Amino acid sequence: PGFTDFGQYQGGTPGARLCSCAFSTNSVESNIIRINVGGRTPPEAPRPTQIAFIAAGFFFAHADFLTDVPFDPYVPWCFMGEEIALSMRAWTQGWDIYAPRQNLIAHQYRPGRLGLPKFWEAVGKNSHRPNLNTRLQSHVIRRIKHMVGYPTDTEEIIHQEGDLIVLTEKEFYGMGTVRTKEAYLELTGIDVVNQQCHTIQWCNRGELE
Repeated sequence: PGFTDFGQYQGGTPGARLCSCAFSTNSVESNIIRINVGGRTPPEAPRPTQIAFIAAGFFFAHADFLTDVPFDPYVPWCFMGEEIALSMRAWTQGWDIYAPRQNLIAHQYRPGRLGLPKFWEAVGKNSHRPNLNTRLQSHVIRRIKHMVGYPTDTEEIIHQEGDLIVLTEKEFYGMGTVRTKEAYLELTGIDVVNQQCHTIQWCNRGELE
């Protein structure tokens, strides 16, 4: 959860629920899907319930997860797009996603005012190529958009444009085989054709156990 006191985190705040998304309007992010918090788990909830998305920077799973959903080495320094890709790959491979009822520990995402660089700044600085990360992300995000099912990033269009690097070993790091991509998009109310994210009522209400 977000917090402003950078001292000792005491825990016990209501569990955050990732239940909403939006298509980015940032030109660098190429209309990729961004994941957002949709609400908090009621403190009286008897048990954790399912949510729509994984928080890529802070989640827990059995070690089998790494076998079923191995990290994709062809999306280096991925930031925007990582969560929708990870969520879809996990869910289609049969994994359900849950939110905790309470936050007992926290992931501290330090803001820029603390003077700490973000990785997208370090990539260009360390390589002495200021725009390297932006160029890399154009391929990374396209790989994810193809995986998700954007009509602008079909395999045919990618072949026509000669951007074949984004298809490298996609059969190993793509969707799972237990449930379909189309079922996930329907469940989460994501319309990739019209680039709209609809309200996910079951997630906000904690209806799936």
